[in-house]
Amino acid sequence: MVNLEWYRSFVEVYRMGTVSSAAEVLHLTQPAVSQHIAALESTLGISLFERMPRRMLPTEAGKRLYTCVAAAIETLESIPTKAGLADTPLVIRLGTPTEFFSEYVLERLPPGRETLFTVQFGLVQDLIEQLLADRIDCAIATQKISKPELEYQLIFEESFWLVAPPTSKIPISQDVMQADLTSLEKWLKLQAWIAYSEDLPIIRRFWRVIFGRRLDVNPQWVIPDLRSIREAIAQGLGYSVLPDYLCTEWIGDRRLTLILKPTKAVTNSIWLAYRKSERQSQQVTLLLDWLGVHR
Repeated sequence: MVNLEWYRSFVEVYRMGTVSSAAEVLHLTQPAVSQHIAALESTLGISLFERMPRRMLPTEAGKRLYTCVAAAIETLESIPTKAGLADTPLVIRLGTPTEFFSEYVLERLPPGRETLFTVQFGLVQDLIEQLLADRIDCAIATQKISKPELEYQLIFEESFWLVAPPTSKIPISQDVMQADLTSLEKWLKLQAWIAYSEDLPIIRRFWRVIFGRRLDVNPQWVIPDLRSIREAIAQGLGYSVLPDYLCTEWIGDRRLTLILKPTKAVTNSIWLAYRKSERQSQQVTLLLDWLGVHR
């Protein structure tokens, strides 16, 4: 097997023209450099230099070998030293739902070159599988999937509100709604609904908590992106249930109409998931700090 140091000695002798000059550059003795060249020639079975009285002249085989290895040696020599590696930016591989990342997480991440982010979007089950396979460092999860290797830290509690287009007129007074939600429920069933998926997971849960029964309607629109649902509502396409972090500002700007912000809150916890073995890692510690979580 060829030793890398033999190649380094060969390249320097080729460049400098003498063993003594190459030895000085490499901080080796002349005999050591001579031994490297001899060992390389013996292993390859070719002569790399013509030994002249004051100079080492490369043979045609030596010239071809130099062309092959010089770039590789330069690349290796350009790798940072230990001190340089200490200044390498920290890489954080984060898996997250798209909406929560863009609306909540992104504005809390610091600018600067000290950290490099690789962000992967997906559903919670897929993200947890990526985390278990060590393809990401942390996952933002909208539910806790119990795995012995994982730990979860609460980072946000989202509340769900019933929202409508900005031009919506509700034919039921607030006094009537506060006293009895039956009339509101009947009216809402007649409206066009925009859902995240055909089984209306968010809307059905909201309905069950607020009205105490299962909702039996078919959505007019199925859009698997909460931000797009928000935009569709603003354009007057229908009603839906959205998390507060997505609609608070839009309600304040009158781009959405708040129909119902329940006194009995319908909530869901959002967690940062990470491997237990990495709970003290820089990636986990920094993300929790940026998200305002203090352990």
